[in-house]
Amino acid sequence: MWPLLTAISLFLFAFASASAQDYVNPIDSFIKQAVDQPPFATGTLCSDELFLRRATLDLWGRIPTADELARFRIAPNRAKIIDQMLESDEFVSHWASLWTTQWYGYTTDDTADRASFRNWLETELKAKTPYDEVVHKLVTAQGQSAFVGPVSFFLRHAEEPVVKISRSFLGVRLDCARCHDHPFDRWTEDDFQKMNLFFAGLQQREVSRGNVQLVDVVMQAEASERPRFLTGAVPKTSQWRAEFAIFMIRSKPFARNFANRIWYHLLGRGIVHPVDDFSRDNPPSHPELLEYLTAEVRKSKFDLRHMIRLICASPAYQRVSTAESNSSQLQQQFLIRSIKPLTPEQWYRSFCVATQRTAQAEEEREFVRQYLSDSIDGDFSATWEYRETMQGLMSALLDRAAPRGGDLDSHFTSTLGRSPTTQERDFFSHSSSREVSYVLLHSNEFSFNH
Repeated sequence: MWPLLTAISLFLFAFASASAQDYVNPIDSFIKQAVDQPPFATGTLCSDELFLRRATLDLWGRIPTADELARFRIAPNRAKIIDQMLESDEFVSHWASLWTTQWYGYTTDDTADRASFRNWLETELKAKTPYDEVVHKLVTAQGQSAFVGPVSFFLRHAEEPVVKISRSFLGVRLDCARCHDHPFDRWTEDDFQKMNLFFAGLQQREVSRGNVQLVDVVMQAEASERPRFLTGAVPKTSQWRAEFAIFMIRSKPFARNFANRIWYHLLGRGIVHPVDDFSRDNPPSHPELLEYLTAEVRKSKFDLRHMIRLICASPAYQRVSTAESNSSQLQQQFLIRSIKPLTPEQWYRSFCVATQRTAQAEEEREFVRQYLSDSIDGDFSATWEYRETMQGLMSALLDRAAPRGGDLDSHFTSTLGRSPTTQERDFFSHSSSREVSYVLLHSNEFSFNH
């Protein structure tokens, strides 16, 4: 059964639906320019059903419900549904969770407060605070961790905050020059030490159990002992961290990294890939496209929703995925869709939708903890880094879920967002509801965002 479902998941949507909209979008013109040969017709647009599933996973962190799919089938306006998703509380919740994982991780300890950090991000996203302002507030945060969410970022990365900041917001692996000059780039050990000095004035003071105050001590030093930006500039005042924040968010590398990361989240692959490795030996696959998106970031004043709307409207986002022999090359050229494994949160929430089960926060946290196991303290900057699924854990969740009623069509619609094929109808003709649910929830088509 597994090869059948895998093949179906890869080839089922090989042709676009008649209702797919024609978008005037400059993104694909840049992709065409970067392609040596013209296999451009390879990537046809996906069906309306697949588009809704893809967008709902990307923007809301779950698969669509049967009712949502039914409504979209009646009026399949792709641009309109993206607008509706971007204005919803589910978008705010999912992206707050996404950024928390990327910037903070999953670790929970007595020093930092992950929940406070996530709540702060949710507040900023709901208020539509521009991305550069969000990052500025984060990098300059001070006060008590119980009241100021971004303070927990520095408590979480207390040893060398510049490492996480340079990777997350500049796309630079500066830590590779921590002990010696970077072997593949221009960064030196001295560059790392000078950048790290921007945070030398940070001090932690315990106010009460679980509440730590972060303060900046005024720093005085000779010019030769001051921090230094990667451009060679030095701060002009004693407020080193504040100057660093302003300099960073105004820099082109900051805007370029933001554009690349949004593209990476939606397409499953960065224009610069890996996304935290902007270096001379890792050039962008589509330089003109990256420059265009960077310009859009600045023109829109770091409007996250604008960038998502722009990319989701492009044919590049709406193409199908295939299992062609040269699929890796086509994915790098963004001529076909990269297949993304679901994050543990996406899998759990999608499981709840498919089984008509109410999501429980504590159960989700426990699922994530067991899913990640020994890697839970790691770095999760790369969202789509493949991790082995835990079949035993998933089976345990299935065992606790009552089998849903309904016919075969309702099972397929609720779980995979489509109707079964003739071949699948024959295969499941004598299967029970529980058997159908078990097979579909364990299929590659359910566990990956195609």
